[in-house]
Amino acid sequence: MKAHWNWLEWVVFGVSCALVAAVLGYVAVDAWTMGDTPPDLVVTVGKPLQGSGHWRVPITVENRGEETAEEVRVGVELRQGGEVRERSELFISYVPRHSRREGWVTFLHEPSLAGLEARALGYAKP
Repeated sequence: MKAHWNWLEWVVFGVSCALVAAVLGYVAVDAWTMGDTPPDLVVTVGKPLQGSGHWRVPITVENRGEETAEEVRVGVELRQGGEVRERSELFISYVPRHSRREGWVTFLHEPSLAGLEARALGYAKP
C-alpha cells in the first residue's frame, strides 16, 4: 500500500528541511570563523542601591573575546579622598564568549559612582 502525501505535508517537509539546513550551516560557519583570541573582560559598575544595613552595587562582566572565561574574579574598590575605604569581590563561574553576566557586591559605607573602581582580577581557561 502506497501512501500519498498531500500538499500540506510537502510544505511542512520542505520548511523543516530548510530550517535544519540553515541551523547546520550557521553552526558550521560559526565554528569555521571562530577566532582564538583570549577572553576580553570588560567590567561595568551600576548605580548603588541602599539595602538593610548595607549598599548593593550591580556589576556587569562582558566577555568580548572569542573564548570562554571560567572562575572569573572581579575586585571592586570604594575610594574616598584617594584612599581605599572598602574592598569587595565577586566570583562568577563562567562568562561565555560574546556574552555578559551580572552580579552584586555590597559595601557598608555609601558609595558614589565616581569612587567605585572595578576590574577583573583573573580567570581560568576552560
